[in-house]
Amino acid sequence: MSHATLASACAAVLRRDLTLAWRRRGDITMPVLYALIVVTLFPFALGPEDALLQRIAGGVVLLTMLLAMLLALDAMFRSDIEDGSLELLMLSPQPLALMLGMKILAHWITTALPLIVIAPLLAGMLHLPPSVMPVLVYALLLATPLLSLLGAVLVALTAGSRRSGMLLALMLLPLCVPVVIFAAGAVAAAQQGLPWLAPIAWLGAALVMALVLAPLACAAALRIALDA
Repeated sequence: MSHATLASACAAVLRRDLTLAWRRRGDITMPVLYALIVVTLFPFALGPEDALLQRIAGGVVLLTMLLAMLLALDAMFRSDIEDGSLELLMLSPQPLALMLGMKILAHWITTALPLIVIAPLLAGMLHLPPSVMPVLVYALLLATPLLSLLGAVLVALTAGSRRSGMLLALMLLPLCVPVVIFAAGAVAAAQQGLPWLAPIAWLGAALVMALVLAPLACAAALRIALDA
């Protein structure tokens, strides 16, 4: 198989998923609205004290992003399973892991990227210092694709079951704990004027490992789930 054919197949899968997501624009706006509502409620619940809101701003934004991504995670492969396109993808000559990687990328673009765009706004509502905003964005750019890759494996494992949303959340949340710890640690270190590159480097290393292993595990899990 030539590299040009493989690249065109990857581009076709990515373009198809992005087009379908654009036709369902309401699904894209739901996580964004959820994040806005949750972050807006914190000042009302805790009071308008700047020091308190600054201290919790990084963790609140990161946890809100995680929960908002969970809203759309269950639908990552649902439409492909329902219309039979996933079975056709499994029978195609292209590597299934690479094609699923394109689907995960499309899911990240349509779900996590809008959240990252509004993250500075959410952090500003909690009075996070502007000097810390770049660190928060760096942490989100590494943490959100890592969460999408981990979630894709779990979605593939539960692809054959109905009403798997709660099960998926229970399985994913323990895996998200180290990601949130490192991301929040980088933001907290930047707020205190301490070195923050080490947590970011650990997130980057974990993302590289997930980029290699998660699509392979996702392909194997989908084959098992659909053959069962």
